[in-house]
Amino acid sequence: MPNINRNFDRHGWGKLLIPIFWFLVFAVNAQNLDTANGNIYIHFTNESSPDYVLDMSKIKCGKSNIKVKEKLGSYHIKFDKVTSLKKYTVIKKTEQSVVWKNGANEIQLLLTSENDTHFKLQFSSNQKVNHWEFSVQRLQNEQPQGGGIQFSEYTTYNKKWINLSQENGIGRGGGSISKWTKLAGVAGENYATYAPSPSFFTTQNRVFEWNEFAYSEVTFTNDVISFTVLDQNVSLTLGIAPKEVNTSFAYNLPDWSLGTILGLQGGTKVVLDKVSQIMSSGAHVDAVWIQDWVGKRATKFGSRLNWTWELDTVHYPHFSEFRDQLEQQNIKLLGYVNPFFAEEGKYITQGLQKDYFVKDKINTTILFNYGGMDGYMLDLFNPEAYAWMKQIIQTNLVENGFSGWMADFAEWYPVNVDGDIVLGLKKHNEYPVLWAKLNYEVIQESGKELFFFNRSGGMQTPKYSSMMWAGDQMVDCSKEDGLLSVFDAYLSSSHSGFPILHSDAGGYTSVKKPIIKNYIRDTLLLKDWLFLEACTPTLRTHEGLLPEDNAQVYDEEMLHFFGEVTKLHYALLPYFREILYSNRNSKTPIFSDASQLYEVFKNKKSIAVGKDLIILFFDEKNIFDLPQDWLFLYPNKTFSTSPVPNMNIQVLVKRGSVIHKLKP
Repeated sequence: MPNINRNFDRHGWGKLLIPIFWFLVFAVNAQNLDTANGNIYIHFTNESSPDYVLDMSKIKCGKSNIKVKEKLGSYHIKFDKVTSLKKYTVIKKTEQSVVWKNGANEIQLLLTSENDTHFKLQFSSNQKVNHWEFSVQRLQNEQPQGGGIQFSEYTTYNKKWINLSQENGIGRGGGSISKWTKLAGVAGENYATYAPSPSFFTTQNRVFEWNEFAYSEVTFTNDVISFTVLDQNVSLTLGIAPKEVNTSFAYNLPDWSLGTILGLQGGTKVVLDKVSQIMSSGAHVDAVWIQDWVGKRATKFGSRLNWTWELDTVHYPHFSEFRDQLEQQNIKLLGYVNPFFAEEGKYITQGLQKDYFVKDKINTTILFNYGGMDGYMLDLFNPEAYAWMKQIIQTNLVENGFSGWMADFAEWYPVNVDGDIVLGLKKHNEYPVLWAKLNYEVIQESGKELFFFNRSGGMQTPKYSSMMWAGDQMVDCSKEDGLLSVFDAYLSSSHSGFPILHSDAGGYTSVKKPIIKNYIRDTLLLKDWLFLEACTPTLRTHEGLLPEDNAQVYDEEMLHFFGEVTKLHYALLPYFREILYSNRNSKTPIFSDASQLYEVFKNKKSIAVGKDLIILFFDEKNIFDLPQDWLFLYPNKTFSTSPVPNMNIQVLVKRGSVIHKLKP
């Protein structure tokens, strides 16, 4: 049991606890709750202090009017305030329950045991309610870890998490871009995430898990952890033991997936020419990812992928020969798929006739605007539509010889389609998990060595996905939505038990607005991001939203550097495989906070990868003393006591480790 300091006397009730109260607590052994001085004390052990304290005055429930504003996969949820229990009277108290009553209205809090270290608190009412609020007293210096994939302020002491899968927006509410993207309504918020999880543990060995798919908000302040849950009932699992992070995989990844994946597009000739150019630089490439295998279409926002889910034989003629040429160089081929269907396409007629697409609450198939083009969204809650999509992927990706694919999107499922917003929010959060499950089943049923990577998910995602990516980041170094944001993403995903995570090397979201401001990837940013990803299990490049304007790995001035980092990544693969596979039973996260290892990294963006490698963002304002027994790693596999010149990303390696013994 952790050392718990709740500063009880500061709140004025510690001195009021009389001996008879503690006698009653110990008389029932463990697993009990009691009330005194307006609080609920939960005891799960025989120790003198309670394991959890709830303030009764902050327990609220009621029927809220919930409003949802949706735009391009981003959501704003507003709801009415609900009342506290001031007008309720406690009519029943036992060691496992409390019942409040106000006229015909009753509210119950029930405590049940799950096992020796976990128990469950259940809030329920005999009335139709959809909104609950309650607070748990926070322990001194207690820091939460987990919450899914979080991109901003993850290690900040006070923060807000929301259980709602959504697009992150452009800028995620911060950085210099957001003042412009707010005008277009696409700025996003710093708590937005593709893959939330209503689960976290803390540095004081406490565990919290609650309604899996329900919309919820968690706010951390100095004194309390406050929960808002939009659901009929609340089931909150609490634990008093260190969280064991599940480091197993949903399915075995191919060895080469922990390698360098080159993102290219443009058709057979363009792709092969670029591969040849890159390979001539001595680069090590394991796979080529062609997201445009379906072709492209012109829109007012620029060129978009053609979401028809059939091979574009105009840009990729003689496809089997193209695939074989790559295979002869031991290079696998990866594709792309999402649950949307462009308005024109081979499968549209069948999908409409059989009601395979999402409908609104008046049973009309919804025509979505995806930003420059229209289309439909697969109804994954329809078993026939689910099976139909599996067959489409099997036919067009697996049978065409793709060895894997990006399973994109899934966070656009509309909230208002069922007439019940609470149910709609649940289905919205469940949809990304079903999308991962569908792709997982395609791979399992294929009998082949394949893999997919996804960005959206929830608490169950690790059951179906073995690799994720961090979605769309800006092509800058901003902490909200750029290079610095992926540090938080790696830490939070690892603490949440999510599978391997990687990001687009170089970022994705580019903006070309000369009158306002340009956000275009330069070579320095690309080098920094490549170096960071080379020191994680999977290195995947992306040309970005504006390929012609962004710096690319196949540019003349980038070829040598790219060759170096791919060879470095290849040399590090035995280390990555060791920490990913051999140490599965250790329940140790792949990524951890380097500042918890060394005080010198406090307030710096840094992550430890295993025990022998640390990645940090370094600039002139972050000068620090090199920790004893650590060296700077250079992209060419050499070591020094000085940082790599002209780079913000620096990598430290422990002296004498297997990495330190790499040959230059």
